[in-house]
Amino acid sequence: MKRKIISAVCILFAFALLFSGCNGQLPTENAKIKYKVENSKAIVTELPNKTTIKTISIPDEYEGSPVTDIADFAGCNLESAELIKIGKNVENIGVWAFENNQNLKAFEVSEENKNFRSVDGVLYTKDMKTLLFYPAAKGESFVIPDSVEVLRTKCFYKCPNLKSLTLPSKLKRIEEKAFFRCSSLADIKIPDSLEYIGKDSFGYCTELKELTLPKGIKEIGEYAFYNCSNLLKINMKCGKEDVLLGKSWYPTNNGLNIDKLEIIWE
Repeated sequence: MKRKIISAVCILFAFALLFSGCNGQLPTENAKIKYKVENSKAIVTELPNKTTIKTISIPDEYEGSPVTDIADFAGCNLESAELIKIGKNVENIGVWAFENNQNLKAFEVSEENKNFRSVDGVLYTKDMKTLLFYPAAKGESFVIPDSVEVLRTKCFYKCPNLKSLTLPSKLKRIEEKAFFRCSSLADIKIPDSLEYIGKDSFGYCTELKELTLPKGIKEIGEYAFYNCSNLLKINMKCGKEDVLLGKSWYPTNNGLNIDKLEIIWE
C-alpha cells in the first residue's frame, strides 16, 4: 500500500513539473538566460535562442543581484522570439543588444522601470526623446512620436518589411546604421529640424529614390547612403560650406559612383 502511495505521489510530481514547463515558459526561459555579475549587479550576456521560445522575460533580479544591464549581442539573431519583456531594474541596453530578430513583434517594459518604456511594442528611453529599437516584424509603416529627438544607433537595423516612415518634427539626430538594410523603405520625409546623419545610416536602402535634406543639417557621416543605388536625386537646402561631409557620404552602387546621380545645392 505504501509503495502505491509513493508511486502515485511521484507520478503527480512528474506531471506538475511537466505542466509547469508547458503552461508557463518563464521559469525555463529565465533559467537559460546567461549572466555575469559585477559590483553586485547582474548583466545579461545571452538570451535563449530556441524555436520553442516565443517570449523572453528579463527578470528584476538574478541570484539576489538586480539585473541592470543588457550587453551588446545578448539578444541578437534570435530565431523565433516574438516578445521581449524587460524588468524594472534595467539601466543600460547595448546598441547591439537586440539586432536582427526577424520574428520580433514587440518589447514590453515594466512600468516601474525608471529608464525605459515601450509604446505599441517599440522601445524608447523613459522621456520618449530617444527611440532605441523597432521590432523587425512589427509592420510596414510607422509614425514616430513627436517627442523623439534621436534615432539611436541601429534602431531600425535590418527591418526589411518597413516601407513607410513618418519622422517627428523635432528630430535632431539619425545615428549610425539607424536604417541600415531597410531594403523596402521607400517613403520618408526628412524634417527641417534634423542636424546630423550618422555613418552608414541609410546603407542598402535600395528603394529610396529622392530625398530633401534641410537647411539646418550640420553633418553627414561617411557612407551615409552606401549602396542606395536607386537614390538618384538629393536636394540639399543648405550650402556646401555649411555641412561637414564624411567620406563617400553620397549614394553609390556598391561603392561605385552613379552616373545619373543629382545632388542639388541651394
